Amino acid sequence: MPIRNLPTNKAADSHPSPATPLLNLPTLKLLMLEDDPSDAEFITMMLRRSGLSFSAQIVTDENDFHQALRDNEFHAVLADNALPQYSSLEALNVVRSTDPYIAFILVTGTVSEEFAVEILQQGADDYILKTNLARLPSAIKNAITKKQNEKKKEELNIDLRKITAHMEEIREKEQRRIAREVHDQLGQLLTGLKMDIGKLKTQTRNIEENGAVQETLAEISFLLDEAVIAVRKVASDIRPSILDDLGLAEALDWKSGEFSDRSGITVNFSQSPQQIKVNPQAATALFRIYQEILTNIARHANADLVITKLEMFDTVIRLTVTDNGKGFDNTVTFTSLGLLSMKERAYMAGGTLNIKSQPGAGTTVIAELPLL
Repeated sequence: MPIRNLPTNKAADSHPSPATPLLNLPTLKLLMLEDDPSDAEFITMMLRRSGLSFSAQIVTDENDFHQALRDNEFHAVLADNALPQYSSLEALNVVRSTDPYIAFILVTGTVSEEFAVEILQQGADDYILKTNLARLPSAIKNAITKKQNEKKKEELNIDLRKITAHMEEIREKEQRRIAREVHDQLGQLLTGLKMDIGKLKTQTRNIEENGAVQETLAEISFLLDEAVIAVRKVASDIRPSILDDLGLAEALDWKSGEFSDRSGITVNFSQSPQQIKVNPQAATALFRIYQEILTNIARHANADLVITKLEMFDTVIRLTVTDNGKGFDNTVTFTSLGLLSMKERAYMAGGTLNIKSQPGAGTTVIAELPLL
C-alpha cells in the first residue's frame, strides 16, 4: 500500500488542547506504522477529536517506514506490533539509530506483559492498547515533551563540554607560558647567582678565616643547585617542554622514566614503529591522562610493574596502560575525581576511555582518541 498523508484538521489547529503547555510546537508531525487502513483512520479521527494539532503520515511496511524517516522529520512514531513481516522492536531500533529524540509509542491490539516490559526497556516511551485509545493523546504529548527535555539537556551538556574544553585549552596555554617563564627567568636568575657565588669564592680565598667563608659559600652554592633542580621540576610538572618540542611519544617516554625513578615502580614503555603524529589537543589530553594514571598507580595500586603502549591506527591513537597491582571491582560505579577527569578529557578530545580491572588481577586503562 502506498504512503498516505493525512492533513491536519483545521478546526483542531485553531483550538489546541489546553493539556499541551510544554509543547512549543504549532503542529506535531506523527509517523504511523500501521497496515490496517480502518485502524489508521480511527486513530487519526480520535486524535483530531481530542484537539491535538498534528499532521500524520501513514506507512504500511518496512521500506516505506525507512523512506519516510529518511525524507522527513517527525516528533513521534506510532507503531503497530502486528505487521506481517516487520516487528515493532525492529522499527524502534531504526528510530533510535536515526534520531534518538523521536518519541516512540507502541499502539497495538494485543501485547503480552513480557513484551511490553521488553520494548520499554529497549527505549520505547509508552505502549497503548487499541482498546484504550483515550490515553493516546496525553501519551503522545508526554513522550514528545520528554524527548524535547532530553534533547535540551544533551544540547546543554554539549555546550558545557565546549566551554570546559575551551577553558582547558586556555589553562594549558597559560601553564605553557608559566612553565617557560619559571624555567627561563627564574632559572637564569639562579644560574647568575651561582656564577656570582663562584666569583666570591675566588675573591675570598686569601681573607683571614677564609675557611668559614668558603664553607658558607659552598652551602649557598649547594642550595642554589637544589633550587635550580626544583625550578626545573616545577616547570616540568606545570607543562613539560618536551611535549611541545619533541612530541607525544617522547613526552610519554620521558614521563615513564621520571615516574619510575621517583616511585621505584618499573615502567616499560613501547610505541608503534611508525612515527606518531597527533593533533595538539589529543597530545595534551593523552599526556594528562597518563599523568593521572601513574598518579593513581602510585597512590592505590601497590604495583611494581607498569606496561605502557602507544599505538597509532588509521584513524585513532590508543594509549594502553596495564599495572600488576591489586586491582578493584570494576562493576562498582566510582566517583573518583581522577577517573572522572580522565574520562572527561578523553570525551572532550572526541575519544573514549575504558577501565578494566578486578581484585587481585591489576588494572588496564585504554584511551582512544581521533588522530585529527
